[in-house]
Amino acid sequence: MNIAFFGHNSFAAQDLIIYLKKKYKTYIFSRRENKKSIFYFDLNKKNLKIKKSNKLNKIDYLFFFSSFVPLQENKSTWAQCKSTNVDGLISLLKNLDVPVNKIILASSCSLYDPKEELNDEESFLKPFSGYSLSKFMQENILRVYCYKKNIMFLTYRLGYVYGNKINDKRLVKKILLNYKKNKKINIYNSSLNLNLIHTKDISNLILKTFKKAEGTFNLTDKNKVTLGNFCQILKGKKVKTFKKKNNYSPKKFFNKFPYLKVPKLENRINDFINGN
Repeated sequence: MNIAFFGHNSFAAQDLIIYLKKKYKTYIFSRRENKKSIFYFDLNKKNLKIKKSNKLNKIDYLFFFSSFVPLQENKSTWAQCKSTNVDGLISLLKNLDVPVNKIILASSCSLYDPKEELNDEESFLKPFSGYSLSKFMQENILRVYCYKKNIMFLTYRLGYVYGNKINDKRLVKKILLNYKKNKKINIYNSSLNLNLIHTKDISNLILKTFKKAEGTFNLTDKNKVTLGNFCQILKGKKVKTFKKKNNYSPKKFFNKFPYLKVPKLENRINDFINGN
């Protein structure tokens, strides 16, 4: 079985790519040249055919994690995100000269209206930033492309991704660093829903579902995890109950795959504290 992976440097894909390489024949594509076991393919260059790059004659599963993710998604502009997230994807599809069985896209829950009490896969989408608009475009481009080419299509809409190697400027990492330095943590919006998903859970859940799943699924924690909850766990306080289900509902995903489980939130945040 051949897997083609675009975006291996993606923070969200860091654990997934390790296990894919162990279990399957995985072809990693990168715009950086001269790397061992990695095939050169610059999404922004023309006339660079997949087959010519590596003599790959068919692709069973194509993973597309290649995206520009701004530090402040809400303030991102279309100009910042269009080149990699939209033009790069279109370039790939134009140069995809081998048969593909299925395409798997890493999308984003930023497509939903954060003010809505419940957002599921059937909700009306309201991209409100350059980044969320670019992810909306990715989904629609691939949906049309796969329909016309008779290719199976799967989208995982990821929540707020955290875990090992997270950027120090990300909100949860900044709070963690301040906590470790015994600095005072000022929380101005303790009710903010973080919509968390750990990189280890992304890997585990995708590995167990990508062959069978088709369509669109939210990939987040089941419960609404607020900034206040996060800080409580960070300080060693146990959160006895979560008052609400996550308004970015992963219900469809866990109904489809009821045998899947994720570790308790406290355990995952402790992993995060310990650099895992």
